[in-house]
Amino acid sequence: MRYTILLTLALFLLGCSERTERIENKLNAYVQEDLKFIVAQTIHASGDRSGILDTPYYRVKDFRLFAGDTAAVYSAYAEVDFFIYQDIQMHEKRKYRYNAHARQWDRYYKALKYGQDSLERTATAK
Repeated sequence: MRYTILLTLALFLLGCSERTERIENKLNAYVQEDLKFIVAQTIHASGDRSGILDTPYYRVKDFRLFAGDTAAVYSAYAEVDFFIYQDIQMHEKRKYRYNAHARQWDRYYKALKYGQDSLERTATAK
């Protein structure tokens, strides 16, 4: 009887958790929407598109999955940098957490940072 209860509980917990690929796909969709919003908001504020990159992009700088008690409320974390400016060495940093109960990403931090994309800098330096 005890083993049956443990097995049922284990199957229930496995059924409630989401696969990593699905969580990452949800993040990519959410971040794409944020990128579109950031570009639209910047164009609306300035009135033109001249200072925007031809192809704005983002880089996921940190992605972590949590396990155990840490994952009871938030089961993943992501830090993303958005690069949209053409002539200004500035980007927007946003942090996200994945709410395990709601099964959706939640943005809880955003700030403008000075500096350019480190990967782009090394690519242009070669």
